[in-house]
Amino acid sequence: MSGFYILDVPEFAPLAEAARRNPRCHVHEPIAGYRFVEFDEAVTIERSDTGLGEAVWFGCLTAGLDGRIAEFTAERICLVATNTPIVGR
Repeated sequence: MSGFYILDVPEFAPLAEAARRNPRCHVHEPIAGYRFVEFDEAVTIERSDTGLGEAVWFGCLTAGLDGRIAEFTAERICLVATNTPIVGR
């Protein structure tokens, strides 16, 4: 399983909504103040789909990533699944 974590606060809610609209993502319900966005292969999210400003956008992976960053620019983020088991799950 690969994915990334989003801090469950209003500033990052548009990112969770954009991931929810992406057919390659499954957004889990919040646990302990974080949402886990799971993906199996590769996923791309466009900043324009989130409406986030650059400061928040560039902080969107600060909660954690289980995968690999293929591209992270001011316009988009492309993540690739490593499908490595997550310790503790």
